[in-house]
Amino acid sequence: MVARMGIVTVSDAQLPAAQLPAALRHRTSFVLARLAALTRMHCAERLATLGLNQHQHAILCCLDEFGPAIQRDVAARLDLDSGDLVSFLDRLQDAELLRRERDPRDRRRQILTITPAGQRLLRRAEALLDEAEPDLFAGLPGARVDELRALATDVLARHAAQAWRDQDALA
Repeated sequence: MVARMGIVTVSDAQLPAAQLPAALRHRTSFVLARLAALTRMHCAERLATLGLNQHQHAILCCLDEFGPAIQRDVAARLDLDSGDLVSFLDRLQDAELLRRERDPRDRRRQILTITPAGQRLLRRAEALLDEAEPDLFAGLPGARVDELRALATDVLARHAAQAWRDQDALA
């Protein structure tokens, strides 16, 4: 750190979390944003080994669980910009992980379907993420990780209940 005229600046090195201002360390939204960034980076590294990014993984998950869908519905379900979705779909289609076909009832719409190769890659991605999460949350007992997920899900469900409703619990 260099102090000039009473202003503290930081070189390229990152400050440890202990040096964050207390107001930020005690702000739940800040802590969760930092945790989200850490988990996103951790998972993105794993998915990249399979040639996927997190959006492509989410698209495959969506098609695998809910079946064929039109592009607009996938974009809405995953809260993705439709323009961004197209580039993700192009890469997935080029890798033969999904098919895009014209809807015979409305030729303007594209129906997306995960391919068997897409399902196989998705299983590998899920296995990698299953292996990665314990590393990420090392030091926390499994029950605490479950509690963290449940608390976060409760908060998210208050803002988007439909998206966070547990389909298994409804069956």
